[in-house]
Amino acid sequence: MTFPWLVEPLNQPFGDPGFRLEHCFSRTALFFDLGDLHALSNRQILRASLIFISHGHIDHLIGFDHLLRLNLNRSRHLQVFGPPGIITLLGHKLAGYQWNLVSDYELRISVSEIDEHEIRQTVFVCRHRFQPETLIRQTINDHLILQTPTFRVKAVLTDHDIPCLAFALEEPLQIKFRPEALASQGWTPGPWLTRIRELLQSQAAGETIIRLGEKSFTLQEIAASIAITRPGQKISYVADTSFTPANLETLLPLIRHSDLLLCEAAFLDSATAKAAASRHLTSGQAGRLAQLAGVRRLRLFHFSPRHSGQQSEFYQQAAAYYSGPIV
Repeated sequence: MTFPWLVEPLNQPFGDPGFRLEHCFSRTALFFDLGDLHALSNRQILRASLIFISHGHIDHLIGFDHLLRLNLNRSRHLQVFGPPGIITLLGHKLAGYQWNLVSDYELRISVSEIDEHEIRQTVFVCRHRFQPETLIRQTINDHLILQTPTFRVKAVLTDHDIPCLAFALEEPLQIKFRPEALASQGWTPGPWLTRIRELLQSQAAGETIIRLGEKSFTLQEIAASIAITRPGQKISYVADTSFTPANLETLLPLIRHSDLLLCEAAFLDSATAKAAASRHLTSGQAGRLAQLAGVRRLRLFHFSPRHSGQQSEFYQQAAAYYSGPIV
């Protein structure tokens, strides 16, 4: 099975941060942060309906207006997840324009702000001039902020002198059914395979009885004869944060064993004091974080312009601590 997610940076490493992810099979697309979006096509932007914002600094949020303008006269529902205060921030952005000509526009924007133990959500509706609706509160369990049929997203808060979210996108067990095995058993593909997939992904007991025609089989027997399984992919995103014991204690359980870690590395190791003062990571610290978490691949981003012309040094310094591939 191939890696099912297309992962694209919004800009080059010295540009505004953020990534666009698209699932190759379901065509679901999402953003981790919204830096400058002008390098993307309108089609690429419009495919995304899920937006995960780490924090409200301008280089992580400047693309929101671009996204808003493209979606404005479309019947769409955008879902934004961000740190405490994101509802107020986006509310002010939306209030910065006049909306007297949008009474028949159907765009809806749900904004959820993630706190330690709670999600607070409101909805801004275009035809209502983006006035916020009633706030809804929901308890967070195990850091889970979004569950879909094909993946889930978890988030934790780190310290960037303001709350900053790190995210982990996790897929369930991936299952493929072998057509030749189905044919050899005389089983016709159909909705029953969806049920088998759901049972396997929910880790149902192998002794679960399944009726196929006049015969009964255990789930374990069916899986062994027709299914190929592999663990779901995990992609983690760590934006602006500092290399402190408290942040490591928070981050490591979230990102551990990621197939891909997208990690900021604002400064070279020669600027460690500057990185600490501004609550950023150095390239060496990003490599250490990846090694401690046991991730399979590392991708660096968000290089400071003060190191322009030294791009290769970021990768060299990270590689001094991280033994896996840096992509």
